[in-house]
Amino acid sequence: MLLSVIVPTHNRMNLLERCLAALELQTWREFEVIVAVDGSTDGTLALLEAVGHRQPFALTVLSQAQSGRSAARNAAIKAATGEILLLCDDDLQLEPETLARHHAFHEVFKNRVAIAAVRFPDGVTRFPTRPGWMNFSGCNASLPRTAALEVGLFDESLGGYGGEDLEFGLRLERHGLKFKALSDASAYHDGTRVPNPEKAYSAGRQAVQIAHRYGTGVAWQLGVHETLLTAKRALLNPIGDAILGKDSNYVFERAYLKGARDAWSDLAR
Repeated sequence: MLLSVIVPTHNRMNLLERCLAALELQTWREFEVIVAVDGSTDGTLALLEAVGHRQPFALTVLSQAQSGRSAARNAAIKAATGEILLLCDDDLQLEPETLARHHAFHEVFKNRVAIAAVRFPDGVTRFPTRPGWMNFSGCNASLPRTAALEVGLFDESLGGYGGEDLEFGLRLERHGLKFKALSDASAYHDGTRVPNPEKAYSAGRQAVQIAHRYGTGVAWQLGVHETLLTAKRALLNPIGDAILGKDSNYVFERAYLKGARDAWSDLAR
């Protein structure tokens, strides 16, 4: 069973180089790598040309004008020849046994999505205890290529942070796929885990776009139903600060709330 490792990248040449170096160390050798370069101007294509001939795996390089991560992923998925897709962002470094574990998983579990562990520089490991579409991401997850094609690939209209993975995962679940956690297939995330308010704001806006499309139930699941937003707004105000404290953990929540409220306002116009 051939695995296709899907790596979208944009102007992160150094991260991509480390990502590829980790793939060289994989114990499972029946895999190909498709790197989709999304309008990079930092020398990424020159790097790929220089290292491509010495890789112990088949490397396909696609280049496109900057169109977003979803468009890059979709191009790579269409070009893939493997039965199983392993989604790997360019800031991930897979542990040597990771592809072997994904392969073994899909040998046993058919028509499943594997969500695997991601380890951060601060020592924290993100791993879903209740795997499902709400914790699906393009970081160390695998699925049958046929399923990705059947549901229509990633939605390229969801261009902001935090939307395209969730919406793709939701369509996979509604298509009948089950999600399963894969604890022994780890990847190192070469970046911070600290909540970023700009990303949180974008995630709130994207969640509303998804909820508007799929209905009330999804709005509640994503925490952006207007009733819930009203309650959150009441809690995350100066009076709420007196109760909760001005903890940095709530910075993300406030930014997510604002993004969601702004998105609903835009839709109402």
